[in-house]
Amino acid sequence: MVFLENDNFKVTVDEIGGALASIYDKKNNCELMYEPDPRSWNGKDVVIFPFVARLKDSKYIVGDKEYHLKNHGIIRYRKLDIKYSDSKELVLNLNFDKDTLSIYPYKFNFFIKYILEDNKLSIRYKVLNVDDKPIYYELGGHPALKVDGVDTGYSFEIKNTILEFENDIVTNKYYLNEDGSLITGKSINQIPRLLDVTKDLITEAKTIILEASDINSVKLKTLGYEYLFDLSEAPILALWTYPGYGDYLCVEPWWGIPDIINPNPELKDKPMMRSLNPNESEEVGYSITIIR
Repeated sequence: MVFLENDNFKVTVDEIGGALASIYDKKNNCELMYEPDPRSWNGKDVVIFPFVARLKDSKYIVGDKEYHLKNHGIIRYRKLDIKYSDSKELVLNLNFDKDTLSIYPYKFNFFIKYILEDNKLSIRYKVLNVDDKPIYYELGGHPALKVDGVDTGYSFEIKNTILEFENDIVTNKYYLNEDGSLITGKSINQIPRLLDVTKDLITEAKTIILEASDINSVKLKTLGYEYLFDLSEAPILALWTYPGYGDYLCVEPWWGIPDIINPNPELKDKPMMRSLNPNESEEVGYSITIIR
């Protein structure tokens, strides 16, 4: 584990997967991230690369060769190297190797940067193409924040938890198949400025996926905290929890979407796929400002 710390918060990042493991409020002696429940999700966060969520049958094609990827890709399953670390900033890195090439046939350097400033945590992702051909990828985050509610002993009922946008939004919402893994279509939806998580979102164990071109930020209000997510760089906002279990909500900025129900198997031809030419790089990210 690696730590960032100031007078307000202590942030813990796991070198395995490079994801957030803890955001601890020092002044209120309170953990802000979800603490895994065996009845629900076993994670807390995921650094997503090179594909968001699931591929159909976990496979895809590059050229004439078939490859297989687990859910959310490669980074979450690997131990990353620490490139820089102090109390305010942390940089982790994973470079391609023979194991990554066996499941993702592109040469890349991947970096995650965490910056803690007062009550703001910034997360930045950088992808560098070190191959001699274009590379294709998606990426994203998956932080799970603890939310208010009641543990009945056999389920957790989320209560008093609100999502607040800057204004009412008209945007595309993507729809998922029965098991919530593949996209079946999309349509224009009107999203009100205020959403009650229990009444308006938590209806089934499926991720809510919204196009975010007109969503610069969203605020999660729960347990006396406000979490302001800066999403201005992300083309997709995903929202997820497991209904009936787990006292958390994942607010997920994505640069890509899951596979569609009848996909083109070629990776480069999948919707919203990003690309870099040789020696090019891309850096994107989001931030969470914690207001008490």
